[in-house]
Amino acid sequence: MDWNDELEAVVQKNWQPGDVFKPDDVYKFEKHFSDLHPENTFVRDKLRQTLQNLRDSGVIEFVDDQAPTGE
Repeated sequence: MDWNDELEAVVQKNWQPGDVFKPDDVYKFEKHFSDLHPENTFVRDKLRQTLQNLRDSGVIEFVDDQAPTGE
């Protein structure tokens, strides 16, 4: 699984469509992603980038340009 697929799976498992969550909520899974990608030393940055990718692909929606929300 790539970062987009893995983060989308985490979002779908932890939030229902219409739920609002913040990047800090996603950062709670930082260790999970560190374990999956031990070569990446900038996991938080990659999670932020991946949230933006999920937004751009229509998987989640950003509210107030800060917090993503599940669709």
